[in-house]
Amino acid sequence: MRKMWLAFCHEYSKNVNQKSFIIALFSLPIFIGLMVGLGYFISAQERNSRPVGFLDNSDIFENPISLSSMDDRSRIDFIQYFEVERAVTALSNREIQAYFIIPKDYPENKNIDLYFNQEPGENAFRDAYDFLQLNLLSDSDSEIRNRVALGSNIILRTPDGTRSFPNNQPSINNFLPLIISFGFVLLLMISSGFLMSSFLEEKSNRTIELIVTSLSPAQFVGSKLATVFAIGFTMVVTWILVGLLVLFVGNNFLHLDWMHGASINWLDVLMILIVTLPSYVFICAVMLAIGLILGNNQEAESIGPIFFVLAFIPLWFIIPISRDINGPLAVILSVIPITSLLTVGFRSMFIQIPYWQVLVSFAIQSIFVFAAIWLLIRAFRIGILRTGKRIRWNELRMKVERTGREASG
Repeated sequence: MRKMWLAFCHEYSKNVNQKSFIIALFSLPIFIGLMVGLGYFISAQERNSRPVGFLDNSDIFENPISLSSMDDRSRIDFIQYFEVERAVTALSNREIQAYFIIPKDYPENKNIDLYFNQEPGENAFRDAYDFLQLNLLSDSDSEIRNRVALGSNIILRTPDGTRSFPNNQPSINNFLPLIISFGFVLLLMISSGFLMSSFLEEKSNRTIELIVTSLSPAQFVGSKLATVFAIGFTMVVTWILVGLLVLFVGNNFLHLDWMHGASINWLDVLMILIVTLPSYVFICAVMLAIGLILGNNQEAESIGPIFFVLAFIPLWFIIPISRDINGPLAVILSVIPITSLLTVGFRSMFIQIPYWQVLVSFAIQSIFVFAAIWLLIRAFRIGILRTGKRIRWNELRMKVERTGREASG
C-alpha cells in the first residue's frame, strides 16, 4: 500500500506541475470570466442611469409619482421641466439622457415627442412607459396603480412543480444542472487525457518497466485511477471557487439580472455526481486500455476526441428528449456510460430525476466499470513490456479465455 501511495504522489505532482495542466485548470474560469464580462458589456450598452426629463402640456402630471414608490428595483429618475429651453440646456450638458413632451390632449393623443442626442438606454423606454401608467392612475389606490403599472407576472412551472421560470424568463438557476454537466464532461476529458499521455510517456521511455518491479498490475492501475481522481478533484475545487467568485461579483457588483438570486440545488448536484463517478472511472480505464492495445502515442491520443463526441450525443437528440423528458430515449441515454452526463444535466433543468433512474444508471455503469478495469488489467499484463507494438485482439481474447478457464478450473 505504501508503494502504491508513493506512485500516486509522484504521478500527481508530476502532472499538476506541468504547464499544460495550469492552462487546462484555468481555461474554464477564463472562459466563464469572458462570458460574464461580455454579458456585463451588453447589459451596460442597453442601460443608462441618467435621468430623463419631461414637459407636461396636459396638466395631468401636476404632482408626479416617483417610480421608486412602485417597487425596489433600480429606476431612472424623471425630472419635470416647465420650459423647453431648460430641458434643452440639461440635455446639452448631459444632465439628462433625453426628454419627452406630453401633448395637451394626452391621453387621447398618444403621440409623445422624444428628444435626445444619443439614443437612450432600453431601461429608459421601459421606465418611461411605467412612469406614464403610474401617473395616469394617480387618483386610484396605490396598490391598484402599482399592480397595473407592474403588469402581469407569468410564472411557468413544470408538471411536477419542482421547476419554475419567473416572468417567462429562465435564470442561471435553471441552467446550473446543464452547466455542471458540461463542466464534468470537460473535466473528464482533460484529466483522462493527462492520465493516458503520462502513461504512454512512461511506457515509451521504459520507466514503467522499473515501476512494475515494485507494483502489481492491480496496484499500478489503482495508483493511476487514484491520480486521475485527485487531478479531477483539484480542478473541481478550483472551478467551484472561481464560479462562486463570479456569482458574487456578477450579482453584487455588476448587478447582472440573470445572476440575481442564484442558488444551487444540491440534490441535483448529488444526482449528477452519482451518475458522473462511474462514467469517470469507465472512460479513464477504457482510455488506458486503448493506449495499451494500440501501443502508439499518436494513435492512442487520437481516441480522446471520439469520447468527446460520444459525450455530446444527447445534444443530437435534444428535441425528442425535450418533447418527452421521461420517455424511453431520455431514460436509455441516462443510464449509458458517457451519454448519461449531459442527459441527466439537461433533464434536471425541467424535472427532478426519479431516484430509481439514478440508481439504475449507477448500477449499469458500475458493471461497465468493473468490465473495463478487468480488461485493462489483462491488457496491462500482455502489453506492459511492448513498446510501439499493438496488442492483437486475438491475443487479448486468448488471454481472457485462459483466465476464465483458470478461474473455473
